[in-house]
Amino acid sequence: MGLIDNQKNFFEKYKIDEQEFEEYGLEWSKFIEIYNEYITEIPNLETVATFISEILRKNPEIHTVKSRIKYPDHLIEKIIRKTIKGKKSDPSYEINVSNYKTEITDLIGIRALHLYKYQAANIDKTIRVNWNLHEKATIYYRLGDLTNEQNIDDENFQFLVHDAGYRSWHYVIASQMTKVNYLAEIQVRTIFEEGWSEIDHQLRYPYDLDNKILNEQLLILNRLSGGADELVNSILHTKMSIYQQNQEKENRDRHLKELLNEIYKLSEDGKLNEVDMKSLVEKVKQIEEQEIEVNYRNLFNNRSIENYLKQRSLPSVDF
Repeated sequence: MGLIDNQKNFFEKYKIDEQEFEEYGLEWSKFIEIYNEYITEIPNLETVATFISEILRKNPEIHTVKSRIKYPDHLIEKIIRKTIKGKKSDPSYEINVSNYKTEITDLIGIRALHLYKYQAANIDKTIRVNWNLHEKATIYYRLGDLTNEQNIDDENFQFLVHDAGYRSWHYVIASQMTKVNYLAEIQVRTIFEEGWSEIDHQLRYPYDLDNKILNEQLLILNRLSGGADELVNSILHTKMSIYQQNQEKENRDRHLKELLNEIYKLSEDGKLNEVDMKSLVEKVKQIEEQEIEVNYRNLFNNRSIENYLKQRSLPSVDF
């Protein structure tokens, strides 16, 4: 079984206060009971995790889907800490073999990663269409972030500022493949957010949370990852602007060509004298030159990276 066989070694590894454990009347045998029952549930949890992941992968906005089942030792550690915290406000609070599957909502963990910030809203629709939410979804953000730029319905979310700068959309869903109802946590975030979160978790969590030097360095990395997401957003705006302008230019060129053809046809039919024809052709050329100048100015002034860095705010793209 591993560490669960030795309470002392388990407490040492996970830095659990044995005195506090005994103060609240916790019994190690009950945690072993949960551990043993959880081991038998892992194959079912893995099946549910695969099922949820495959549905999410059908959404083309999602770049990558990752899943994991909570490691048994980590489950027991979390239950102990959650029980002690709960008993501080309610002495009758208890997590046992009968209720741990609902008290611990992340036995199944799913991460849906996307490239662009706007895609989270579409992924949100996929989640709500396919599953019932066990609780209200949460959007974690960092102070200073651009908020609600995607016209998010506030009634569907609670917004929480995370001290460490954590950014993610969190859902706890209920998934029922058989008569058993399983809970799963889905985290939706960008690839840059995922990179920072993974590094932060590996280097700081859970035993170096108060390390001042690590916190300062990881906050810098957090700002860089958030800035990278905003820069990606800016680049996306630029690309969409270029595409839109190219489409408009093609349409204008086609209309101008049709207009020139009509002018030459009128001239050939004798309905337009040479002076008027030259004047009209010259005006068409002037329109072409003006359009080129305006497009150049819009693209390399209004959409420049320099302008983005100064303003740090751009209107969202309509898709």
